[in-house]
Amino acid sequence: MEKLIKNRYFYFIKMIITSIILYFIFRKINFHQLYLSFIDLKLFYIFLIVITAGIKIFIEYLNWGSYLKINPEYKPKKSEIFSSHMIGHALRFLIPGGHAVVGKMYYVKNEKKLSFMSVGVEKFFQIWMNLLFASFAAIFYFRKQFVLPTIIAFIFIIFLPFIIYLLKHFDRKKNLTIYFKQYRKIIPRIFFMQILYMFITIFQYFILLNNFISFHFFSAVVSIPLILFSNLIPITYAGLGLREKFAIEILAKYEISSETAITVSLTVFIFNVLLPALIGLFYIIKSKKRDKLSN
Repeated sequence: MEKLIKNRYFYFIKMIITSIILYFIFRKINFHQLYLSFIDLKLFYIFLIVITAGIKIFIEYLNWGSYLKINPEYKPKKSEIFSSHMIGHALRFLIPGGHAVVGKMYYVKNEKKLSFMSVGVEKFFQIWMNLLFASFAAIFYFRKQFVLPTIIAFIFIIFLPFIIYLLKHFDRKKNLTIYFKQYRKIIPRIFFMQILYMFITIFQYFILLNNFISFHFFSAVVSIPLILFSNLIPITYAGLGLREKFAIEILAKYEISSETAITVSLTVFIFNVLLPALIGLFYIIKSKKRDKLSN
């Protein structure tokens, strides 16, 4: 009970922080211009965002299946992988705090400890890829201020997945050997898929920005990962507010208005986070109905 109360306080604080940040952002925004920015979005670009969002979900689905295969004895059904993954989207959105996604492990018929391990590895690779792209982008974005520190950070982050693999040498009883072997097998595929995933996200921002201005793709590679870095700072609800603040500040360097930055950021949020969460909610409701019928 005490833990539950603490979590509620934590969530309440997050909601307050989110509201405060959004308040200070929107008090400086021209709402008429913001409205016009949304209206000016071309249907073709929206179509591309829908398609790329679907591709991203497919990549997430493939990756989640790979993470589950850390347990070589578990043979998941494709439907189970997809539904549990989408439920993770819903839990991440409905319950403040990224750790809520751990709940999706209860929707796969796998040993819970190993499913928890799969979720942990998935979370690690997501954080790692964000850090990798952000550190690379920082080399160019802050080239006049912090070149050497950003290069050192980038090199260190590159090797993080392999440093984790070295932890197997501390497993004296060799109980985890088989799982480390599976981990080693999935690294190349996960590495490739995560890079593809990040480039698709950058591409989404890129095409939306080009709806308003002429924006070079390399500029997107340099700026967008720094915006996405805000997702690693868990102080607001679903990243709202903080991500938009990052977008405004970072894109200002390219003379992009606050209204445009918010329009692009919120559009990506709607298709990458909100809509997948609604699909996940459908699977949660479906699962509860199935449980009631079975009881």
